[in-house]
Amino acid sequence: MTSLPGAALLIAEMVALLLAVTFGVALLQRRLGDAAIRRWMGGPPRRAALKGIAVGFITPFCTYSAIPVLLGMRQAGVRPAGYAAFIFAAPVVDPVMIGVLAIIIGPTGAAVYVTTAFAAAFLLALIVDTVDIARHLKPVPALVGSPAPASSLARPGPSSPPASCSSPEEVPWSGWREESRAAWRRAVALLRSMAWLIAAGVGVGLAIGLLVPTDALAGIAGADNPLAVPAAAAAGIPLYFGTELFIPIGDALHAKGAGTGAIVALVIAGAGANIPEFALLTKIARGRVVAAFFAYVFAVAVVAGLLTDLIL
Repeated sequence: MTSLPGAALLIAEMVALLLAVTFGVALLQRRLGDAAIRRWMGGPPRRAALKGIAVGFITPFCTYSAIPVLLGMRQAGVRPAGYAAFIFAAPVVDPVMIGVLAIIIGPTGAAVYVTTAFAAAFLLALIVDTVDIARHLKPVPALVGSPAPASSLARPGPSSPPASCSSPEEVPWSGWREESRAAWRRAVALLRSMAWLIAAGVGVGLAIGLLVPTDALAGIAGADNPLAVPAAAAAGIPLYFGTELFIPIGDALHAKGAGTGAIVALVIAGAGANIPEFALLTKIARGRVVAAFFAYVFAVAVVAGLLTDLIL
């Protein structure tokens, strides 16, 4: 489904995007300050969740490029409802993906997809805010603060403070040139700390995509298979595909007779819970949290697929 040159190009694009987003987040957070970000993203849990979904919608990042934004939100002290809604919505509630779905399966199917994904992000945010998820998260490198060597950011030790303990207000703004250099050093440090996870996760996900032909996926997701929706959701988890990879896959599956609900389930699972994402999330959250998140995304994918079939 994906050629080797295409896979190499995708990895290069992801690395470039991760660097660019991390650099931009670090620089913007230094300029604005944690207090402003907390104020913009704050409010009661429901309001914070809606703000997180909105940020995820207007910044249609894949999981890799959404991670720096998540780290920035944690460091700024944004309440869990805000960043939980964001990390679910960013890769799933992608306006380009929604448009492609509308073309492939029709506006009604795309509407069911959007409604279910929105409700799932909102519900997840409220759950996460209620259970005090912060105590189950790992310390992460700070994206802002006083300029420091990249080596000191790559591997935070046991004594490293949580990211939320560092505040841009503690260090005066040093001017765009110096701040840009510091932001770039932190972007490179974050990339280095996650490089092997990116390589391993994307490599496995794309390898499965290369080895599993579209015909096999179409057989699993066929309209005549009573278990097509959960099977498609399960098949989507090992895969990795962004919007540019989903377009040919989704179009081919639809042409080969795959069920509409199964395609919706495959998209949610593939975009919201995949092996590359699992690799990255283990860097910032405990194992049970990552497992619970994946189980939640799988359940949402199945429910969305069944609702799509029921409505259509």
